Amino acid sequence: MGNASSNAVRAYPQRTFHHGADLEALNQQFQGAKPSEIMRFTIEHAENPVVFTNFRPLAVAFLHLVTQAKPDIPVIWVDHGYNTPETYRHIDRLVKEFNLNLFTYTPKVSAAHYKAVYGEIPPLDTPAHDFFSRTVKLEPFNRAMEELKPDVWMNGIRHDQNAHRKSLNIFTTGSHGTIRVAPMFHLKEIDVEEYVYQHDLPDNDVYFDPTKGEEHRECGLLLEK
Repeated sequence: MGNASSNAVRAYPQRTFHHGADLEALNQQFQGAKPSEIMRFTIEHAENPVVFTNFRPLAVAFLHLVTQAKPDIPVIWVDHGYNTPETYRHIDRLVKEFNLNLFTYTPKVSAAHYKAVYGEIPPLDTPAHDFFSRTVKLEPFNRAMEELKPDVWMNGIRHDQNAHRKSLNIFTTGSHGTIRVAPMFHLKEIDVEEYVYQHDLPDNDVYFDPTKGEEHRECGLLLEK
């Protein structure tokens, strides 16, 4: 009887990444680890990991890091329609150079449609801007998560980007039952710049996110429950 129980446990091992996981222990374990070590551990233990990126400046470092570990990982990008021409060209280049497995999600209302019906991008911190953010970014992102059903959502956030992100960690609970993993969380901006330089990676210097408006603000994805 005891042997049967033991065999059953071995046959059906507990998942590493779920909302009941001991994330505090994981964060302590990997506090001083290299991003590549965190990435390898995550890839080895995740059942259906995905990446989210907006192709902002220095995001290429995170994309390079993750595709070295898992070249075919699904990469989610929400094209809200307000990107700069430089950003679109940058994305096309990275898709070709990194052979990205890109999943592009767009709002149900195009940028031209939104402008015609509701006008220009609304002022920050207003109900109109909240509606704008939900329409052009949060809804497509939530749709991506519902369709792809990942257990792990990896991203390139760092502790030095704003106050909210400083309160997070490498492993945190995310929306849609996911665990968010930020392998570069403990790095500083200069560290990422050096990574881009050392690997001679193409970067995107002309970037605009209409849902943030200001660099220190959150667009809402990390605030989703």
